[in-house]
Amino acid sequence: MTDKIPVTRNSAYSCVKSKHIVMPQHANPNGLMFGGILLAWIDMAAAMVAEKHSGMDVATIHVEAVHFSSPILIGQHVSIEARLVKTGNTSMKIEVQVSTEDAKSGTVTEATKAILTFVAVDHEMKPRTVPKLCDE
Repeated sequence: MTDKIPVTRNSAYSCVKSKHIVMPQHANPNGLMFGGILLAWIDMAAAMVAEKHSGMDVATIHVEAVHFSSPILIGQHVSIEARLVKTGNTSMKIEVQVSTEDAKSGTVTEATKAILTFVAVDHEMKPRTVPKLCDE
């Protein structure tokens, strides 16, 4: 099998922005969002960035850092922005910023930051070369 030579892409090409509202099923009895639910949303946004950049299937291989700086409450709107910050031969490092907005007051708060690494894979789960990031 011959691999096609990947093109170079910038981080804007694959940037992902998503919004969610925190519902009761996303929270504990005190009304605070479960960290695991938020991590799933973060991982999904980061995976979308990696897939878009590479044009291939991807796998999460490392969660380097997650910093929960502010609690997230039922009813708040959650904004997630994920962007590619670095590429290796087969890997991609993605930063994710999470903020919350109170829909009634309009108050926006930085809630969480995370850094994840993905690898592009083929149908046999073997790593594949990814396009270089031109704004590194």
